[in-house]
Amino acid sequence: MQMLSMIVFLVMSLMASIAMLFMSSIFWVWVMTDVGTLFLIPFLSAETRPKKSWFTGVATYFVVQFFGSVMILGGIILDWAIQATDCSSAMMCFGFALKLGMVPLHFWVSRSFVYFHYGGIFIVGAGQKVFVVACVPLFSDVPLCAYAYYLMAVGSMIYGPIAMFNAIAVKSFLAYSSVTHTGFLVIGSFFGLHIVYAYSFIYCVSMAFLVFMLWSGDCKFMKNLGSELPGYYKTGFVCIAMSFSGFPPFLDFCTKFVIIQLSMEQNSTITITAVLTSSLINLIVWVWVLFIVTSSEVKEPGFLSGTTGQNVLNMSCIIWNLFMGAGFSMLY
Repeated sequence: MQMLSMIVFLVMSLMASIAMLFMSSIFWVWVMTDVGTLFLIPFLSAETRPKKSWFTGVATYFVVQFFGSVMILGGIILDWAIQATDCSSAMMCFGFALKLGMVPLHFWVSRSFVYFHYGGIFIVGAGQKVFVVACVPLFSDVPLCAYAYYLMAVGSMIYGPIAMFNAIAVKSFLAYSSVTHTGFLVIGSFFGLHIVYAYSFIYCVSMAFLVFMLWSGDCKFMKNLGSELPGYYKTGFVCIAMSFSGFPPFLDFCTKFVIIQLSMEQNSTITITAVLTSSLINLIVWVWVLFIVTSSEVKEPGFLSGTTGQNVLNMSCIIWNLFMGAGFSMLY
């Protein structure tokens, strides 16, 4: 019953999030955002292996999301009542940035993620953010808010990898990785929603592979990652790490290359510099992770040593990260 309730509430949350994409009014976007969050709370708190500290992460997440929603609703009401465009846009910008966990409003991300189960980390860190980013207005009528939103995205892209390098727990590492990719998603939204959808689909699939592998080994600390990660998933994990590190022709390299190309077409020097800086730090971080994984003892004999399902998942991960980059490059 517990697993069934988790699935039901998750499906309801996803339905509410998808409905946001068809809303023409920012008020209804706000309504569906909060409905999706409310349905998500039981999923986050339904830990299959009960822990006394689960409520710490869920409570932090819920309070932050509630406060962000209050700011967005306040901005909507101000715009309706007295047409205070500047003030309302500033409040909505703050509210959306807080809900997304963008720098410098990212303080809640790691604090929540360390207490989430891995399913919650995937939904909050990848799945839910996609729908929110796609529905955020870019504040073109208030340049100051547009620049602030843009700079927060740039800050997230650069700060995330730095914090990842200092992470001790695996879940903290995933939290700051989420901050990094949120920045990339927001930057992509300035070039068009088609970039957001393409990038988010790639990121969500890659994160699904990564989170499942870490969950299967019940990985807790970065220093023990090599010994805790099952051996039959190690090859797939290496492919994910090389993709996220930005090695060509892996998938994540191709997505970042497209963003750089679009930035060059629009002469956006700041974006190009931010992407290259973030990619360089990210490369160092994931090379460090690769060193930890490959230099430690493994639990299982190694490649193709698992069950049929485990081997299929591992091979699918390798194919996805190694060969889908070429397909994405052909589309753009």
